[in-house]
Amino acid sequence: MMGEKKQEKRKYSVPAVENAFAILRLLSRKRFKESTLTEIANALSLSPATCFRILQYLEESAIVRYEKDKKRYTLGPYLVVLGERAKEHLDYLSIVKPYLESLTKETGLTSVLVNRVGKEKLTFVLKVEGEDYGVHVSIGRHFSIIDGSYGMCFLAYMDKEERDGYLKREIGVKSSNQQDNELFEEDFEKVRNDGYYITYGEFIKGIFGIAAPIFNGANQVEMAIALVGSIAQFEKAELLEKGIVTKNVAHEITRKITI
Repeated sequence: MMGEKKQEKRKYSVPAVENAFAILRLLSRKRFKESTLTEIANALSLSPATCFRILQYLEESAIVRYEKDKKRYTLGPYLVVLGERAKEHLDYLSIVKPYLESLTKETGLTSVLVNRVGKEKLTFVLKVEGEDYGVHVSIGRHFSIIDGSYGMCFLAYMDKEERDGYLKREIGVKSSNQQDNELFEEDFEKVRNDGYYITYGEFIKGIFGIAAPIFNGANQVEMAIALVGSIAQFEKAELLEKGIVTKNVAHEITRKITI
């Protein structure tokens, strides 16, 4: 046999843990925030018996709450405790928060910190909503890694093979074809050259996004910060200056977290 076979790392699977997290993610969504056993099992393609056993354990730990009168499950109170503990231990959140506050004060727009969740998802982990031109965003809301201005910041610094894999699978809100993907390459180059990226209603109708990448010590994109607002309030050309401001803030955050 010519050449050497690349050995793939074995992916270990723990179904009970994976299913438990899937249940929690489901209950965190507005549509499923109060769900019956049947609704949860059907949504996740789990057997009712398996789903019930996991829910029982989560309920005993106060990770989920069962409302007997409604026969529905919701997220439980102990998650609040875990969330507060996580915030205390995640130093970068306390570093980034003042920068978001300053960015929102300067621009009047909602600012967010975006983190990667697994390989294919992004989520908002921190926000400061603008009083003048800001839009409401939900912490914990998930997006595909190919969505929005923040998605472009992550994609631009990936290996092309990995990036193409995501784009070809059309896992985002906006479908694409081969011609689109080729045009995207020009956009990725623009992200790397400019240090920020602007979307203007292409992903979410009526909403613009301005994002810039934040790097870790290995020069990999760790997070992104973004400004979001309504396109009814700004022409696209007016956002260029805000893009530079966002880039400069991202550079300063990168410097702070990599010291």
